[in-house]
Amino acid sequence: MSENIKEPLFNLLHSMKRSLRQAIEVDDLGITPLHMRVLKIISFYNQKVTANDIVQKTLIDKAQLARLIKELIGLGYVSKLDNPNDKRSYYLGISGEGEQVVKQLSTAENRVNEIMKSGLTEQEIADFARLAKQMAQNLNQHNG
Repeated sequence: MSENIKEPLFNLLHSMKRSLRQAIEVDDLGITPLHMRVLKIISFYNQKVTANDIVQKTLIDKAQLARLIKELIGLGYVSKLDNPNDKRSYYLGISGEGEQVVKQLSTAENRVNEIMKSGLTEQEIADFARLAKQMAQNLNQHNG
């Protein structure tokens, strides 16, 4: 019988989310890990990213992303900016407070990443990254 990889993967994801929440006291920020991901993307593209760009990069459902963006705007972490190239869309920008949150997130992610990698060789880490990427591609192709 083939090994079921779903359970170990769910356990890893749950442990990682819990560790990130603890590392950054996410409850105090009023955001979830998905909010964090979107906030980091907006910060990275520095006022040159649209909601549609984020959908393409993350495969997050459009309606879910619209709610996330609305919540991030409500928290004062993100703002909408006019898109001079397309009046039907807007760019997303990050506020000073949003940038501070992203810095906290990056520090916490780096700490959690180092903890996850402890006791593993560079080859094991590279193998895991390669396998996880292939599994994601398999799922995306199957669901595409």
